Amino acid sequence: MDDVSRPTAPAIDLSNYRHPRPFGYFVKRGLWACVQIPFWHITPRILSGLRIGLLRLFGARIGKRSMVARGVRVWEPWNLEMGDYCVLGDDVEIYNLARIRIGSQCVISQRSYLCSATHDYTDTSFPLYSKPIEISSGAWVAAGVFVGPGVTVGEGAVVGAYSVVTKDVPAWMVCGGNPCRPIKRRYLKQANLTQSPGQPVRDGNG
Repeated sequence: MDDVSRPTAPAIDLSNYRHPRPFGYFVKRGLWACVQIPFWHITPRILSGLRIGLLRLFGARIGKRSMVARGVRVWEPWNLEMGDYCVLGDDVEIYNLARIRIGSQCVISQRSYLCSATHDYTDTSFPLYSKPIEISSGAWVAAGVFVGPGVTVGEGAVVGAYSVVTKDVPAWMVCGGNPCRPIKRRYLKQANLTQSPGQPVRDGNG
């Protein structure tokens, strides 16, 4: 096998790396860490309301009847928005240096990782940058999924377990894999609802 050629110059120089956040950001993050780190991971699932109350206290916007399970880690509550009837499963990580918005009626299953930030590997100082993530209403992100910066998961979409999502996911599609790709249409069954065969049910008004 041929040797991989290496660029001779310029070289990576992490000594020039600078965190792009102001001092006030570190104060806020420190206060939030004092709340989240000591007991967050050991409180039982039934205390979801307490976790939601603390997230709201630090600026999160969370709709009614949602649930935040044990072990969920949120980096910046003030950059989190969740609609009504949402679920964050056990040990979900919300790395939201940019805003992460989760629509109503969404499920983010256990151990999934929503990652809004990455590094510019073309720059010698390896700077950090972030892009917002949108999980549209009615979507299900299954267990262990990685969702990268700038991704939109479409309305009603399903992302299969342990998928790696680096591009937008189309609405009302079942998708999966690494990289994540559309597999088939998602169809819903609902009692006492007249619909054409194979027609997706989008919401109560549609």
